Amino acid sequence: MAESLREQLGTGANFRVRVTIIGALVSIFPLIGISAAIPAAGRDALFWIYWATLSGCLLHLLWILARNPTPGKRPPLLTRDLAMGWAIMMPCLLTSFWPGIVGAPLFTVLVGATWVAEKIRSRSVTF
Repeated sequence: MAESLREQLGTGANFRVRVTIIGALVSIFPLIGISAAIPAAGRDALFWIYWATLSGCLLHLLWILARNPTPGKRPPLLTRDLAMGWAIMMPCLLTSFWPGIVGAPLFTVLVGATWVAEKIRSRSVTF
């Protein structure tokens, strides 16, 4: 079973993007459980740690995009996987983390902009 899951997640940059997004989405559940178990004074620190984790997820996606800037040279399905970065907005909404609420959709727009820029560039070369 583990080998099958590993194969489904892909390899290389696709694997890193998928695990980053899935990890960010699933991490809200431990946060809820831990915040219910600790005193109110510790919740502030817990949320700051969680927000740093979400920021790290967005920065990791941005780093992968910077390493693969043109869609034509990306591994298969990486553009689609990067465009799914908007999903990180969900845990940000649940925890009121406004940089993630704004940053996740903007990241997806950035991925789309790289695709559009490549299409415009290739179109101007063919004319």
